Amino acid sequence: MKSPTLSALALALALALSGCTAESQAEAQEDVAEARSEAKAEVREAQADARETINDANDDLNDASADGRDNFNDANAEATEDTADARHEVAMTRAEGEFKVAKEVCDGMPANDRDACGARAEADYEMAKATAHAERDAAQADAERMKR
Repeated sequence: MKSPTLSALALALALALSGCTAESQAEAQEDVAEARSEAKAEVREAQADARETINDANDDLNDASADGRDNFNDANAEATEDTADARHEVAMTRAEGEFKVAKEVCDGMPANDRDACGARAEADYEMAKATAHAERDAAQADAERMKR
């Protein structure tokens, strides 16, 4: 899970930790590593759940295609909704994990840089959430159009 956000956070951590004492630098590195590991595990779990949901939706869609056009349209709409919800859950889990990592990075920074770092982390998190919600909402609107 390499992303520009995590790369930027790693760079920020390296720069920030250069001003810390050896003990606080080690603690900050440990906290960031732990947050990153937990985030990766949570995203992997959400992705596995999403794959299962999407596979189930595809199975239902295949079954419905044999039953005729009306059933297929309803099944397609439902599959679209289920897929959107599953992808939304993965995106939200990823955003939350990246936010937790960013907070740990910020906590390792000198006090005068911590607030600005926290504000950037919060803004990135809010943007990721808004994007996830918008993508889910667009897919759900598509699903509603399929039902007509």
